[in-house]
Amino acid sequence: MTLYEEIPMDVTKLNEMAERVFLALVIWREARGESYVGKLAVAHSILNRVNRPSWWGNDLLSVLWKKWQYSSVTDPKDLQLTRWPLASDPTWNSSLLAACETLDGISPNPVQGADSYYDISIKPPYWATPETLVRKIGKLVFHNLDHDPKP
Repeated sequence: MTLYEEIPMDVTKLNEMAERVFLALVIWREARGESYVGKLAVAHSILNRVNRPSWWGNDLLSVLWKKWQYSSVTDPKDLQLTRWPLASDPTWNSSLLAACETLDGISPNPVQGADSYYDISIKPPYWATPETLVRKIGKLVFHNLDHDPKP
């Protein structure tokens, strides 16, 4: 008998835990220098994609791992790819809290309809037009590219 046979495992629960941690990791890598509202905005923009399945994926993990969408977890040239938080890092703790509050439906969505964003430290992408602008929070500019109406 193996260790795994001795311990009953609820795979669904483990997957839910993994989703929380991976969402928090993306928030931490993409927005750790942002305010808590900025972290929530990143989380909600990701969930907006999950709630509107398309080319970018149809569940949380497929959205997070879609090539070139979140460079901090998919681009081999992104320096964030090899950065990992410490449990004592307050920005990790706030990223984890933002992920959990978003997935649990506790936090309001500060970027209704937004499915994409970019950091102002880069040249605005071709898709960042005034017509798709939802809101700027800190250094992040959020857009609704598939033009779903705001609730």
